[in-house]
Amino acid sequence: GLEPWSPENPKLYGFKVICGEDVVQSYFAMRKFSVENDENGTPRLFLNNRPYFHNGVLDQGYWPDGLYTAPTDDALVYDISMAKAMGFNMIRKHVKVEPLRWYYHCDRLGMLVWQDMPNGGTAAMASAIASGMKDNLYPVFGRGKKDNRAEFKAELAEMVNTLYNCPSIAMWVIFNEGWGQFDSAEMYD
Repeated sequence: GLEPWSPENPKLYGFKVICGEDVVQSYFAMRKFSVENDENGTPRLFLNNRPYFHNGVLDQGYWPDGLYTAPTDDALVYDISMAKAMGFNMIRKHVKVEPLRWYYHCDRLGMLVWQDMPNGGTAAMASAIASGMKDNLYPVFGRGKKDNRAEFKAELAEMVNTLYNCPSIAMWVIFNEGWGQFDSAEMYD
């Protein structure tokens, strides 16, 4: 049988496809993320059918000598490895989507990823969120233009399609603190 992937056992399975002179190599892992009720009926995050606590850091992916671009592949590995050495099992990737190489390192090193959708729009007012203001009041949340909302949805779909097969992706974070939030129920379905 196949071993399930987890931060404690980041088992990856390599494969190769050959068609004539063309060769493609990649990898996959077997894992299951879900939200289930624990023995007390409380919803919990589960990994491979067991409750699993996500203990993480928020990483904006800034680099002192390249702003958003890591100076080397080793720098990517170093950051992930240091987070793991400090006892964290999750990184919330905030405000950007990293190159696929970063996710590969998370996959092979066993680091869960909560992937944010980089957001535009306007930061929501705390009072609006607390009062239960409906997020279909688009101008309030900086999403007054229909084409802006359509572009956000297209970019979200592109991000998910690009990263969908990364075993380390545990959660998609569509909106951060209400910035540019709109049609939440529809967006999370």
